[in-house]
Amino acid sequence: FNSKMAKWVREAIKCMNSMYPLQLAEGWDNVGVLIDTMDDEAQAGDGPAVAFITNDLTEKTLEEAMSKKAKLIITYHPRPFGSMKKLGRGDITQRIVLRCARAGIVVYSPHTACDNAAGGVNDWLADSLLSLAPSSKTEVIEPSTKVEGTGFEGAMAAKCGSGRMVTLGSAVSLPAVVQRVKEITGLAHVRLGLTETATAGPESVSNVLKIAVQAGSGLGVLKGCTADVWVTGEMGHHDVLAVCGGPTSVILTEHSNSERGYLPTMAAQLADKLKANGFTDVAVVVSTTDADPLCIV
Repeated sequence: FNSKMAKWVREAIKCMNSMYPLQLAEGWDNVGVLIDTMDDEAQAGDGPAVAFITNDLTEKTLEEAMSKKAKLIITYHPRPFGSMKKLGRGDITQRIVLRCARAGIVVYSPHTACDNAAGGVNDWLADSLLSLAPSSKTEVIEPSTKVEGTGFEGAMAAKCGSGRMVTLGSAVSLPAVVQRVKEITGLAHVRLGLTETATAGPESVSNVLKIAVQAGSGLGVLKGCTADVWVTGEMGHHDVLAVCGGPTSVILTEHSNSERGYLPTMAAQLADKLKANGFTDVAVVVSTTDADPLCIV
């Protein structure tokens, strides 16, 4: 095992843990180092120091990472996620695990630790909505009880937890919120569940003051939230019907589209931390082939 390679990979993981402390992750999640080859001879050598960031670890993004000679893959969504009783090439996840292990690639996932951390995915989504109206603010929907020891203190500690509630300084229209979500995510289209209290189409909803936000699959966090609009990645059909039967409209981006736009921020922060700690030759790159598996055609 090459000690130079070991140092930068371990330092990158240390930096990620400081940005998104793993204790903030949900109890059901699988975060941290998922495939550990740091003591594997396959990592040896003096090749380029490349950390590769993707929203999902697929065979396509793995090919891209390997073409860039990455030895660390940071995948927002954990893969593998569940336990496995055997490893074989007939299963796609097992196949990816075997290829990473054989190539000496370390795989790390921050997932819900990144959602819940101050400055993470949910803050990125919520803070992007503040420009809709002056004097707007955000607060955590479910504050974390596991902040002690994370390094977050004071106001930053108070920003750790699940979901965000955006309170606008003045009312805006529903189309204005839809347009801002499209701008944030870079999407041409989103799915909209319109509240049944609307007198006509979306343009008839002009009194949006509260927007509840949760990246990914947000129902578990947003359920019971009183807001004019929910913004999340995905929800089930009957759940949308139940929410829109009241005064709330729902904006759905598709799951990973509510997360992927944050990755350049993650990459920039990781690169800055590595440089500040003396690791100036590590390239932190974001996948260009990663994409949501669903598209509107």
